[in-house]
Amino acid sequence: MINYGKSKYMDNFDAYLKKDISYNYRGKELKFYVSQALFSSHSIDLGTNHLLKTLTSEGFNKYNKVLDLGCGYGPIGNSLKSFYEPSVVHMVDRDALALEFSKQNVKFNNLSGVKIYGSLGYDDISDTDFDLIVSNIPAKVGEPVLSHVLEDARFYLCQGGKVAIVVIDAIGDYVTKVLKSNKNINILFYKRWSGYLVFHYEFLDDSPIRPKLNAFDRGLYNRGKQNILFDNSEVSIETAYGLSEFDTLSYETETILNKLKDFKDREINRAIIFNPEQGIIPTVLAKTTKVKEINLIDRDLEALRMSKKNLISSGFNPEKILLFHEVGIPKTNKGLADLVIGILDEKDDPKVHLMLVKEAREQLLTGGLLILGSGSTPITRIESFIKRGKLFEVIARQKSKRKSLIVLKRRN
Repeated sequence: MINYGKSKYMDNFDAYLKKDISYNYRGKELKFYVSQALFSSHSIDLGTNHLLKTLTSEGFNKYNKVLDLGCGYGPIGNSLKSFYEPSVVHMVDRDALALEFSKQNVKFNNLSGVKIYGSLGYDDISDTDFDLIVSNIPAKVGEPVLSHVLEDARFYLCQGGKVAIVVIDAIGDYVTKVLKSNKNINILFYKRWSGYLVFHYEFLDDSPIRPKLNAFDRGLYNRGKQNILFDNSEVSIETAYGLSEFDTLSYETETILNKLKDFKDREINRAIIFNPEQGIIPTVLAKTTKVKEINLIDRDLEALRMSKKNLISSGFNPEKILLFHEVGIPKTNKGLADLVIGILDEKDDPKVHLMLVKEAREQLLTGGLLILGSGSTPITRIESFIKRGKLFEVIARQKSKRKSLIVLKRRN
């Protein structure tokens, strides 16, 4: 079970907000809040613009139910809803921050009849009667997942439903091969621009048999095993397409793992790990310590599911793993933690880093530890903030290769 954000709009929205931009679609003037942490924060990207223009030129004027797959901050879903208001639009993304910005942008544009929720690809979508599925497909999802997105759309379409996608040149040849080699696919429209390809297509089979397992459980995201040497023993990790550290550990992860050697056999009632990626840190923590419960927090549904999978494979009790698909570190009724561990994204605004530190403190027992890895500049800012505010005691600080680790102890 995954715990999703319960507030209608997140409290820390301003920490991620960069600016708002304008976009005109078929005479409708739309506005969008954008974030540096999300794709295409300068303006509506060319691929999305090409896709929307082809929907206009090819006569997509009425559509009862639309699925915007991988919606980002919502340019496609908002545009289609604004043009044909009777439609119902579902906007889904694996990134919780994208979902929050989509919610804000639907409100910004005074739209209704829009459903916004988290989904890893099609895995969390239960409706099967969309007459239009649209997507600006990312390039780095991996070929098995890419084929799944292209071909398994048929399980979610009503009879006569259409798919419209845009991809970049880097995956254009592969996408073309998949679509043209599938005898059940009829390509209705194709156009190439510099750097982009757009396809509209439909399926010829009217009653496809849907697989019993979703794509994640069928292993379509699996990239291969990685064996990590830790304290003279190997820890085996299943890696996934679309997540970092599939072949090499980051310096931040390496330093955190090295610090975990100090926790060997320690009793820990509850640990919180945010931004777990492939699940390397929680898996090593479970094998090294006597931790009773692990809470995983991430914007990315794939990271949460892969981390849980690796924890269970390591022998950790699945009933003691809680997942939170959230932006930031949420307040819960599960009790306070002895330990919080996380890696801060250097690309995030300093306001985001300080927000995470404050939220982590609220979830720690007095005397509990917060271990953070990031670039040296963000960690130095945090250390200065801590010394001014006296919220934590600095226990340790390590620096190397412009990266840093800091260990903080919560004060009263």
